[in-house]
Amino acid sequence: MGLAAHIAARVAASLPPEAPLCVGFSGGLDSVVLLDLLHRHARTGARSVSAVHVHHGLSPNADQWAEFCARFCAERAIALAVERVNVDRQSPDGLEAAARAARYAVFAARREPIVALAHHLDDQAETVVLQLLRGTGLKGIAAMPELRALPGGACRLFRPLLAIARAELAAYAQARRLEWIEDESNASLGHDRNYLRHQVAPLLDARFPGWRVAVERFSRHAASAENLLGELAGIDGVHQAGDALRIANLASEERRANALRAFLAVNGVAMPSEARLAEMARQLFDARRDARVRIEHDGIRLVRHRDAIHLDRDLGAHDAWRVDWHGESDVELGAGRGCVHFEPATGDGLSAAALRMPDWYFMPRAGGERIRLDPARPRRTLKNLLQERAIPAWDREKLPLLFNDDRLVWVPGVGIDAEYACAAGDPGFRPCWRVAGRAPLC
Repeated sequence: MGLAAHIAARVAASLPPEAPLCVGFSGGLDSVVLLDLLHRHARTGARSVSAVHVHHGLSPNADQWAEFCARFCAERAIALAVERVNVDRQSPDGLEAAARAARYAVFAARREPIVALAHHLDDQAETVVLQLLRGTGLKGIAAMPELRALPGGACRLFRPLLAIARAELAAYAQARRLEWIEDESNASLGHDRNYLRHQVAPLLDARFPGWRVAVERFSRHAASAENLLGELAGIDGVHQAGDALRIANLASEERRANALRAFLAVNGVAMPSEARLAEMARQLFDARRDARVRIEHDGIRLVRHRDAIHLDRDLGAHDAWRVDWHGESDVELGAGRGCVHFEPATGDGLSAAALRMPDWYFMPRAGGERIRLDPARPRRTLKNLLQERAIPAWDREKLPLLFNDDRLVWVPGVGIDAEYACAAGDPGFRPCWRVAGRAPLC
């Protein structure tokens, strides 16, 4: 199958009919071939093809590259956008990663639903080998899919050349008498990919000429295995962000690690090292049912409460704070702590007469608080009341407690001190705490 037929087959198999395409166009050999192929294919149907060139400003030749791309597209009546970006040269992830992030941000902002990129078989094989050398898991080894959604936008990335060797692209370009530019950084052995391409790949070619195809096939098997592990994590209770991870039926270390890894991933939390993940799983899964396990990682806290693992993002909620209340119907607590709304009521809530007293304020739990909910019984510790109502230990410190002077008056989800409670038939105000991500507590 020739390249033109290959492109037609991949477009038909992977893309919606007539959906506009935008090609990420660097002006190098690979993207020149891809744009030429897709432009020729588009002329046979109703699909429009445009191009975008990302001007990183990292090379002294960057302006000349943009000019080449403009000429190439003008000769073919292809609409081209040249987007200049500022790349963080001091990024802790490295210059290459920072440039890629800037480039993908441009792609995510495109109006076209599909952005086509010219990654090919050699790129795929090199990516898998590099990921293996870095000790990645199955997800990294699976490398690049042909079609995937791009975070931060509505478009998807389309890579129709992943099964095509670069040598075949070069032969096509020469046969079509296409011109392209050479990025001088591609010759630098300081980059891992260039070292692999120029120093290691020729040795593999001499001994194992089919190594790229074999590695690409291996990556597809890894992708299948990763998908199966994802399905297993779903069976084990990992479904969507915000859900708790139930620990029942997770007996083996491997199944626990897989569920915890998927739980972190679905909540957008950076993956820990293998040793760190194993230690986190040990603490969270092997703890006693009444133990208070809290593990901080990547700006979040993992908390074991009874038979489930919860994710707590609001670490600052445990800091000391105070918000005065002067009778407003809505009290904003600030810093992501939500608000308390007071609803007028009759015979329910806080007594309107009691609210005439001064010095009302909200504070978090400090420990040792007591409250009398039943006038016929003595005051009880807040700790015991929270336990009886099954409010998770990791959630208790977030509760906004209402005080009058030094007296605890109201606790969300627990109740109102009997001395301040509204009598039957009297006017009152029913307090209710609302915060994003959870049901109201009244």
